[in-house]
Amino acid sequence: MFRPKAPIGVDIGSHTVKVCQLRQAGETIELEKFGIATIYPTGDHPSDPREQQALRIAALKGALEVAEIKAKQTVSAVCGESIIVRYLQLPEMPEDELKKALQWEAEEYIPFRLSEVNIDSMILGRSNDGDHSKMDVLLVSAKKDLVENHVAVIRAAGLEPRIVDVDSFAFLNCFEMNYRPAPEECVALVNIGGEITSMNIYCNGGSRFSRDIPIGGEMMTTAIKARLGCSFQEAERIKLLQGAPPVPAESRDPASTYTGSLMDAIRGTVDEIQGADNTPEAQAGRAVQLVLSNLFSEVRRSIEFFENQYRGINVARIVLGGGTSLLNNMVENFERELRLPVEIIDPLRLVRLASRGIKDEQIKSIRHQLGVGIGLGIRGLAA
Repeated sequence: MFRPKAPIGVDIGSHTVKVCQLRQAGETIELEKFGIATIYPTGDHPSDPREQQALRIAALKGALEVAEIKAKQTVSAVCGESIIVRYLQLPEMPEDELKKALQWEAEEYIPFRLSEVNIDSMILGRSNDGDHSKMDVLLVSAKKDLVENHVAVIRAAGLEPRIVDVDSFAFLNCFEMNYRPAPEECVALVNIGGEITSMNIYCNGGSRFSRDIPIGGEMMTTAIKARLGCSFQEAERIKLLQGAPPVPAESRDPASTYTGSLMDAIRGTVDEIQGADNTPEAQAGRAVQLVLSNLFSEVRRSIEFFENQYRGINVARIVLGGGTSLLNNMVENFERELRLPVEIIDPLRLVRLASRGIKDEQIKSIRHQLGVGIGLGIRGLAA
């Protein structure tokens, strides 16, 4: 009997579009086809939203063409500050009553008019508090205009949107499938994109915290551009060549008693600015330092907020993803600033490449950028 293809994973980022077609092969998941295309092939970022939309559509069509994907249904995702995620604990109640209760809860927790947002929810688990049963509920809202613009890109490329997810949850799907963490593990997942860094904390067998931070690789490039007065393309080249600032050897061991931080280095740079190394490379490094200090501060605040909410539970490690995570010295900087072990996710750790399709050398350079796309494809298999 003919079995239709599962919906494809479509990851529309701020700089690239990635499409992933997965299939179930017995107990194994295989990546059957994939494609990637740049949204701004010339490097120029038009300010007109209509031009940006047209470039996204063209990039999506290009990625589909590269992948030779014929399937039409999609699972895609959105991210940004228009996405609000809340974790609620409510008394046990029937599902129809829960929907009504969530409308009241949404008015308190969502800083937008309810007429402006799409709302969804999921029961994460149940617990007993004495004689009372309670439900842990995930509440997610997204501004309608964000979703509508996103869906318009999908449809303009000739595709049919079936599910619109959230980036941080797609990344979590990828992590769970590939690493099969134990329920008691507590892991901070940090996916650093071009404009947004998405966080999701896995704990108690699922998501217990999610947040999008408006800092990404593009902000580092823009900071270098402003510091050096060069073009965006040249700033991007310098960023990719140099990466994050080197970390002193004495601070690399998480067990070290070294107490310095990136902020200390920045203060020292400011204090000694007159005698500092003012080569373009050194100035670019200082520009990246300033952006990273803000990112580390927000990640640290998020982890502290989570640990204060769940007394006695601490994040044990960090898993990074996204293209910016691969910059030189990025892992070492994260370990130094957050004092936790850090690793880069492998989205294909347990996902095989189809024997008649993709070759390992074709995907080697971008495999660690596929976290969201693979996570969306995994959800497509279950759709």
